[in-house]
Amino acid sequence: MTTSTLERPAAAVAPLPLANRVAGEITWSFRPPRRWLEGVLTNVALSVCWLVISPLTGHGHRDWVVLVGTYFATFVLADVTTTNVLGLDAGRLGKRLRQGEGIGGILLVKNLTLLVIVGIPTLLLTAAMTITYESPDRLAVTLPLVCLPILAWMGVGNVVSVLLTVAPRSLKQRWAERRQLRTTVPWLVHLALPYALYYLIRPLDGEPRLLPRELMHQLSMGGHALVTIGGGIAFWVTGTIAAVWIVRRRGLRFY
Repeated sequence: MTTSTLERPAAAVAPLPLANRVAGEITWSFRPPRRWLEGVLTNVALSVCWLVISPLTGHGHRDWVVLVGTYFATFVLADVTTTNVLGLDAGRLGKRLRQGEGIGGILLVKNLTLLVIVGIPTLLLTAAMTITYESPDRLAVTLPLVCLPILAWMGVGNVVSVLLTVAPRSLKQRWAERRQLRTTVPWLVHLALPYALYYLIRPLDGEPRLLPRELMHQLSMGGHALVTIGGGIAFWVTGTIAAVWIVRRRGLRFY
């Protein structure tokens, strides 16, 4: 199997309203074969198993609510079915691009779907733990700190998705074509890359590595929340713009 390239045609069709498109994407995620959703659930199970092997202790982090929230948010998102939001949907994606839908709009719908299915439940869990074990006043700290890696990972995921758009194929097929390096190497890289980036996004020491530590210590609680969420949004916007630029320059290649 060789690499295939699909470019968006010049003619465009008017898309459905954004809310309808997101609702349709959520519905598709829960329909068989549910590859994307099954991958998310698999990573939830893996994250729990990893907690048994390597408990969240010894990191000098007193705010365990933030640690638990960011741990699950980043571990679950460090998966090819969430960072590679285009590959498992290769058939529908190709049709949408041929109909003239822009890659930016497709990524936006995919990201909003990811927020609904993964992001919002994680934030609700963080809020519940904060109210139960700390205080409601702490929500201005815990929620932004957990929101940051979610947004940042989506930005990274959009870039990975357009660079390594790996269509679903069985392991038997992959093994049979293992000597075809043009497809085998991107497949292996897209499996390993999210977990390699996991260390960079996960704040084990309790401070987001994506933001200057000295600046964060000087801010008030409200300022800390605004800068944290703003940093996450900026990271997501940058990644999305980069992904759109890549597709416009080289097209979208399926491996």
